[in-house]
Amino acid sequence: MKPNRETPRKARLANSGAVVSVCGSVVDVRFDRQLPAIYTVLRTGAEKQIVIEALSQPDAHRMRGIALTPTQGLARGMLVKDTDGPLQAPVGKDILWRMLDVKKSSLELALAPRSFHKLNQIKGAQDDHSTQ
Repeated sequence: MKPNRETPRKARLANSGAVVSVCGSVVDVRFDRQLPAIYTVLRTGAEKQIVIEALSQPDAHRMRGIALTPTQGLARGMLVKDTDGPLQAPVGKDILWRMLDVKKSSLELALAPRSFHKLNQIKGAQDDHSTQ
């Protein structure tokens, strides 16, 4: 079941689910209304500090994702919010040579990036890429 892109954005932002299982970094989430799109970022935890990227949709109500932050404290039944957006990385000259974590925070100093790019956007055919 794919998300309906005709649904108003406000309704999609309210989409939430519950954790079904946690096995290491692999998290299964049940959504009763609609499944998030593949590569969508989900947030859970007491302070929404656990970041999960949706990677597959095993059935009509379940999504499987990979946790990009530690899953300590994550338990079955916990609320999961669909952000309705992909994982993004800050870009720009002030970001060059800086180390960032998954939450786009600088590990060195405070930065104010001007723009963001999706991490999973497809760039050309596989034949166009070279390792030489």
